[in-house]
Amino acid sequence: MENHHHNSEALLASSLQGFRSEVSKILNKVLPISEPGTELEFQFLSLVWIQKCVDVIPLIHRAFAKVVVEIDHPMNKWGKSQIEEYLDYSLNLLELLNSVTSGVSHLSHAKLCISHGLSLIGKNSDPLAALEHLNEIQPYDLGKELKVERKMIPENEESPCSGKDLIVRRSLWILMSVSSWIFGVLLSGICSSDKPYLELRKSAGLFDDSLIRGWDTILASEIAENCGVSREVKEINEVITGLKEAVANGSVDEFAIELKRRLEDLEELMQKIGKKTNDLFSEVLAERGKFLDSLQHTRK
Repeated sequence: MENHHHNSEALLASSLQGFRSEVSKILNKVLPISEPGTELEFQFLSLVWIQKCVDVIPLIHRAFAKVVVEIDHPMNKWGKSQIEEYLDYSLNLLELLNSVTSGVSHLSHAKLCISHGLSLIGKNSDPLAALEHLNEIQPYDLGKELKVERKMIPENEESPCSGKDLIVRRSLWILMSVSSWIFGVLLSGICSSDKPYLELRKSAGLFDDSLIRGWDTILASEIAENCGVSREVKEINEVITGLKEAVANGSVDEFAIELKRRLEDLEELMQKIGKKTNDLFSEVLAERGKFLDSLQHTRK
């Protein structure tokens, strides 16, 4: 009996370690960081890289679901604290996805305003009047939309947790930690602000940051240096500055063509991020609904 108990504990510990390893593999595959001096160095500050952050979430959800199956501990057998933590996590995730949608809408509005100013120049109207519509893309403040509250119940005598429940709890911690950090990167890049990253990074650090330390070490300094502004937004703003100077000199064609191309690229990226965000929102909402249904059936 004693050997069986030790074997069971070893299997549970192995499942948790397996989940950590799987999350690490997912991050390395989806969000690779290039070595210093390579051609792709710091490309992770671009929206091209940042949009991949959305891909990480469903992959680690599947890895979490795999652990639950592996230890044979379905959701309808979870303890009260694990149920509350999962529901809190999924609700926070939906709110963060709404924040991403708001950030994308801000970028879309800014892009439309710039495109309008660019069209005025193309119509041979007064270039100086068109300048009023050629404003740089400004940071977007999520304000109260950005919620970073977590209701993790500490492991103490009032909330005893062991065995399979403990594995679920610690796996949930990893899930929450990595997701908070991922959305910090994602929202900072979309909103051109370091605030989401700093706040959600703090939230992520409350749980388990060892899995994201490599990325965090690099990104923390880069996001601080660039105030969270993505490469695409920075380059568009630089072209707008050049275009304004060119208008004064009566030569705008080269800058206008370049700005039009970059705005088209930005539109394509926003559409991709928007679609991924909507798909993930639907997926999380459906999983949350199934979870609540299973709880109701269990109580009956």
